[in-house]
Amino acid sequence: MKWFVSARSAETTSSTIRTGEATGWDEAVAQAIQTGRELTHADDGSQLGLARNYRIGDGEGVSTDNGSHTASEDDLRRRIQLQTEYDAGTVNPAPPQAASMTPARSVVEQWNRVTQWLADNLSSVPIVGATDEQITDAMRATGGLWPEELTSLFSLVNGFPRESWVSIFPGHELFDLDRAVSERQLELDIWSEIDAEMGAEPQTDSPAGDYLGTYSPYFIPFAGADGYLLFVDARPGPLHGCVLEFEKVDADGAGPKWPSLSAMLTDLADSFQTGRAFDGRTPAVVDGQLRWQ
Repeated sequence: MKWFVSARSAETTSSTIRTGEATGWDEAVAQAIQTGRELTHADDGSQLGLARNYRIGDGEGVSTDNGSHTASEDDLRRRIQLQTEYDAGTVNPAPPQAASMTPARSVVEQWNRVTQWLADNLSSVPIVGATDEQITDAMRATGGLWPEELTSLFSLVNGFPRESWVSIFPGHELFDLDRAVSERQLELDIWSEIDAEMGAEPQTDSPAGDYLGTYSPYFIPFAGADGYLLFVDARPGPLHGCVLEFEKVDADGAGPKWPSLSAMLTDLADSFQTGRAFDGRTPAVVDGQLRWQ
């Protein structure tokens, strides 16, 4: 059985590829994992590479961040096995379900709650929405229609000026339209290269919320930082318009976080007004600035 593994250098971001062949699945996985460790670690154990991508036989690829607590060798073996079984049709994963059960509301109403809290607690924060023409141009640049809630959000706020930047989400910067378009294209370029290296053929007909393991043209980012994006899934299906996080290593593996953009804004506004956690962090005002703790 053939196996494939690739790793990116932390310094050059170029990829190194290794392939091999073993007598069976277990041996192929063991050889691939060992080779992955050799590619991403020096002799003293220090990490050299950013990520490893595996493919065993003709199955889909599995991506992991070596050395993280979520990617031990046992965990990686389980993930490869689950992907192999899924590819073979021996398992049928349950339909995706958003982590948050908050129902969809009005984007305008929930954003107004957010802006009211900002006005009451922070110094002057200029908030300007995008024009219809700007939104239409961005939609054309990304090749299709956006969920209505996403266009509604950008009509209310087109990012924050750099001189008046607000950390509206913990760990993610709110994008303006230009940044949303450019970040989407950047991810498409990066992941098309990874898919080509791994010989993967991503599914094109899966419904919104389904795991892809790569970046889809239907993923429209609206916030992010350091390779981690919040995006709206514009694929058709019951979860059309759901919000997910795209990670630079595990891609969309965490699944939907909110069933809709308005549900996310509802949780955000509730967090501001009550002080309870939003996405694992609690808001605080420090020296007139919003901080997440």
